[in-house]
Amino acid sequence: MKLTVMKKISVIWILAGLAFLVSCTDTPVTPGGGGGTPLAKIVGTLEIEFRVPGSFLGPSRVLRADISIAKDAESLYKGHFLETANVYNSKLMYQFDLAPGVYYYQAGIICVAEGDSCSAASFPGGKFGMKWAIGTVEVKQDATVHVIPQFTN
Repeated sequence: MKLTVMKKISVIWILAGLAFLVSCTDTPVTPGGGGGTPLAKIVGTLEIEFRVPGSFLGPSRVLRADISIAKDAESLYKGHFLETANVYNSKLMYQFDLAPGVYYYQAGIICVAEGDSCSAASFPGGKFGMKWAIGTVEVKQDATVHVIPQFTN
């Protein structure tokens, strides 16, 4: 009989200990004794002005297709992006908050005109052909760097 009472007491102590451990929560502490104040993010802003180059094609025939940001050229090539944007034909400016450093970006446009118009406008492959602007940019802390991708013909 004593053995079963001891088992019950042991189980109660184990459950009480678990309840105590679960109820404890960690509060993040900042250096300097700031209590639960979160640390400020160290970032800069990359602002991309995504202009669609003018041509004889109407504005609804050449559309924005992609903006992607990568840490290095290999990651850009392999499609391992840090940031991407949902691009819209009506939106001109895109902003990305990034840690200070050098980044690679790419912006893509696509031709959707009929006939030979896309080929005549130097889009490889004709209709649904894409052009890419690729470059590097250095983001600095608490600063905004402005880029306008340049598409070649």
